[in-house]
Amino acid sequence: MQQRPFPDTHIGRTTKNKGDPKMNKWTKLIALALLAAVFLTACGRKASGGDYDYPAAAESGNSFYYDESYDYAPMEVPAPDPTYEGKQGNSAGDKQAGLILTFSADVDIETLDFEQSMQAIRSAIEACGGYISSQRQNGGYTNYGGYYVSQSVDMQIKVPADRFQEFLNGTAQFGNVTSVNSWQEDITGAYMDTKARLESLESQRQRLMAMMDQAETVSDLIQIEAQLSETIYQIESYTSQMKIYQGLADYSTIDISLREVSVVTSNPKTFGERIIETFRRTGRNFVDFCEDLVLTLIELLPVLILLAVIVLAVVKVVKARKARKQREYEAWVAEQQKLQAQAQANTNTDPQ
Repeated sequence: MQQRPFPDTHIGRTTKNKGDPKMNKWTKLIALALLAAVFLTACGRKASGGDYDYPAAAESGNSFYYDESYDYAPMEVPAPDPTYEGKQGNSAGDKQAGLILTFSADVDIETLDFEQSMQAIRSAIEACGGYISSQRQNGGYTNYGGYYVSQSVDMQIKVPADRFQEFLNGTAQFGNVTSVNSWQEDITGAYMDTKARLESLESQRQRLMAMMDQAETVSDLIQIEAQLSETIYQIESYTSQMKIYQGLADYSTIDISLREVSVVTSNPKTFGERIIETFRRTGRNFVDFCEDLVLTLIELLPVLILLAVIVLAVVKVVKARKARKQREYEAWVAEQQKLQAQAQANTNTDPQ
C-alpha cells in the first residue's frame, strides 16, 4: 500500500520545537537597532552649534553702446584724495614717511555679565568714532533638555587708525581678556600701483574721447567705442579699489569674540590640577549623558512599546504557524503508522 505524502515536506521529523533560527536572528537585529537609535539620540541631544555667516561680495558688469544723440563730453571720474599722502603713517606711534599701513587685531574675551560687557563695547566704539561692520550673537536661552546655552558674540568693528592702539588698551574693561593678537600690513605698493594705473587709464580715456571726435567712419567709431567702454570699466574698477585701500588705511579692523562663562580663566594650572579638572569634567559629562539617556528613553517609550507589540505579534504568529504544521506532521505520522499496521494485519490473515 502506498503512503500518502505529507503536504509540507520541509518540516523536520522531530516533535521537539527548538524555535526558528531566522526569527531569532531578526529579533536580535531589531533589538540592536533600537539600542543604537537610543544611544545616538542621547548623544545628539547636547549637540548644538552654528555656522558663521560671511557677507557675500556683489559684482556688477558694465555695458556701453553708441548713441548719436548723446554728447560724449569728458566725464567726471572720481579720483583718489590728492592729499591722501598726508595720511601716511596712519597710526599713532607709526609715523613712517612714505608708508600706508593697515592695522588689525583679534581679541578673545570672557565675561560673567554678558549684557554689561556688550554695553561697554558699544560705548567704547561710539567714543572713538568707530562702528560695527558685522555681528553674530548666539545663546542666551534654555534648550529642550533643560540646559542653559551661554551667550556669545562675534563682531567685527572698525575704528579710526589713530585710535586703534587706544581701543586695544581699553579692552580690559570689557571682561577677562584671554587672547590679543595684532598685526599690521603695508599696502603702500598696492596703493601706489593702483593710483598709477588709474592715472594712465584716465589719460587713455581722454585720448579716446579726442579720437572719437575725429573719427570719420562708422567702423572707426565702433572700434573707439569698444576701447572706450573697456577703459571706463577699468577706471571704475580701479577707483573702487582705491577707495577700499583708503578705507583700510583710515579705519583699522578689530575682531572681538565675547563669551559668557560661569568661571573666568585663571592663571595656568599645574599638571595635577589639570588632571583633577579632567576627572571632574568627565564625571559631569557622564552624569549629563545618563540624564539625556533617561530623557531619551522616556521620549521614545511610546515608539518602543509599539515596536515591542509588533515584534511579539510577529513571534506569536510564527510560533502558531509552526505549531499548526507540527500538529499536521504528527497527524500524518500517526496515519502512516495506522496504515502500516493495517497492511501488516492483512498480510498475516491472508491464506497461504
